[in-house]
Amino acid sequence: MHKMAHETWTTHESWVYQCTRCLETWTEEYDARHVADGHGGEAVAYRHDGQPCISPWCDHMCPRCHGYSVKAFAAPWSRTASAHARRDIADQLLVSRLRRMGAY
Repeated sequence: MHKMAHETWTTHESWVYQCTRCLETWTEEYDARHVADGHGGEAVAYRHDGQPCISPWCDHMCPRCHGYSVKAFAAPWSRTASAHARRDIADQLLVSRLRRMGAY
């Protein structure tokens, strides 16, 4: 019986969250371990702060108001992203905070 080797790799992902209740915005970092099944499929297991966790887009609670009306967005930057791309996201987060304060 021939045993097939499965290809595995780990990526680092950043996710941006925004509470639709209080408009709090924050970012969290995850490591995603990918495993190819050898037939074109793939499984992914996530870790947050070194601990196994559910998918980054599921069941988040706002750290400010403790509400569960949270939207998740995969951040468009990575460790290799350009400084320009990271600055654009930082600008978007700043505008979101200013809108929350009524200053923009």
